[in-house]
Amino acid sequence: MTTAQIDQNVLDQADAWVVALRGENVSDKSLESFSIWLSADKSHQTAWDQALELWETLGAISYLPVDELLTNEPVTNESDRLESPADNQPSLGGGLLEKWQDLWKPMVLAFSLATIGFIAVFNFQPQSEIYAAGTGQYLAVTLADGSVVELNTNSAISVSLTEDFRDIELLKGEVFFTVASDKGRPFVVDVGGATVQAVGTAFNIYRVTDQSAIVSVAEGIVRVEEAGGSSVSSAQSQLLTVDQALKIDSVRGLSTSDSHNAQATAWRQGQLLFDNTSIADAVEMLNRYLHKQVIVADDVSKNIKISGTFSSRQKKETLAAVANALGLELTLNGDNWLLSQPNP
Repeated sequence: MTTAQIDQNVLDQADAWVVALRGENVSDKSLESFSIWLSADKSHQTAWDQALELWETLGAISYLPVDELLTNEPVTNESDRLESPADNQPSLGGGLLEKWQDLWKPMVLAFSLATIGFIAVFNFQPQSEIYAAGTGQYLAVTLADGSVVELNTNSAISVSLTEDFRDIELLKGEVFFTVASDKGRPFVVDVGGATVQAVGTAFNIYRVTDQSAIVSVAEGIVRVEEAGGSSVSSAQSQLLTVDQALKIDSVRGLSTSDSHNAQATAWRQGQLLFDNTSIADAVEMLNRYLHKQVIVADDVSKNIKISGTFSSRQKKETLAAVANALGLELTLNGDNWLLSQPNP
């Protein structure tokens, strides 16, 4: 991934993190926030690497005799020269010094302005809070405006609240939002390829991949708007009401989703709902909550379906119940769980 392919905001964030982490007494919370930001998207790692390269160059410059090179008084007298006893190298006198000045002045100025810019980005951007739930965890947080956010397994959000706006970024995973009404401050969730705006409503967003997400509305109305349009169409905008769902895809655009609200939000009660669900989809859903992933053996038919309600929090019991419902055998195979046909 090249610099041209990375969003400028991401590049600015990387530069800001370099400044923040170079400071003294960096808190554990800042380190945790940085870790979440770095792992949220592949472009963040690329931007971070590029920022480090630039700052390594800055570090090298700090050890060079910049002050001497930028002196306003050229060395012209023999007595002013600094010569080494070992050799008699020419000093930076007269025209040679002026050439060095011409070379270094714009470089030092450019790096100084860049440094000031990085610090400004970090110091003057709205302060945000990071909330995260680990694999298999559930987290509910009441924000300062009274809104409640519930985070499903392996999920993270960044929250920025000011007098004028309420901006949320869904970094990864799945979150249910119960929004406190405030007509003067729209509640906007950024999911990468689009924004979801709501005022006094409740909705669920599952960020399936970096390029796609599913929005399900439980109460009120939300507006889904593409950031810049997909690769095959101009930017789209669509209103969703209760029990409607929409799929966001940065390549294909916006499209209706067949996701059912009850199934999409069952995780809030610690449940997994399977309704004639294929074994592949059921395993994919299960694996979101597990450190040891479930693998389906080659001898298992892909046409097997499963229906029922299972716990997302009692993982071992759920695995055993799913295997029993499917008529399969569950065994520990290295670092994974294996679903296979039972031995005769």
